[in-house]
Amino acid sequence: MDRQPSLLPLLHQFDKDGYLKDTTYWETDASKENDYYLVFNNNYYALLLPEAMDKWEWLVEIVEAETVIITKGNYNGKNDCFELMFCDNIDTPFSIILSNEQVSCESPLREGWHGHLDIYTGGLYDCRNYFDRVYYRVANTLPFGKPVERQEIISETKIIQAL
Repeated sequence: MDRQPSLLPLLHQFDKDGYLKDTTYWETDASKENDYYLVFNNNYYALLLPEAMDKWEWLVEIVEAETVIITKGNYNGKNDCFELMFCDNIDTPFSIILSNEQVSCESPLREGWHGHLDIYTGGLYDCRNYFDRVYYRVANTLPFGKPVERQEIISETKIIQAL
């Protein structure tokens, strides 16, 4: 017997500060098929992972990472894909590439330093990791795999110190 596809749409609700407070992700086919999903709203990113992902080694490997660089670009001839690169304070940067269908932008993305990223597995009650240093940029081709230029970090530091 064929499995019936889920007709439940992928919906998200946010609190007044822009944080994700509810989602249908874990009830959809995307979660059941072990697809990752990235949600962006008002300087806040949430990476949603199926419950089964809880046991994958890469979550342990990125625990010490200090920075997440999100790069939008083309991957294997497909437009508008996203690379999430976890880096700084770990031996080897770790990257994930998501297709456009795995990303929901509730507000416009802006290049530069902003926001933070939380990683959830199995539900919003289970935040596995969070990052307060998130950089968004656009490149022609993925994987881009390059750290943020030192000049960009210095410029951002000056802006933060001036606040």
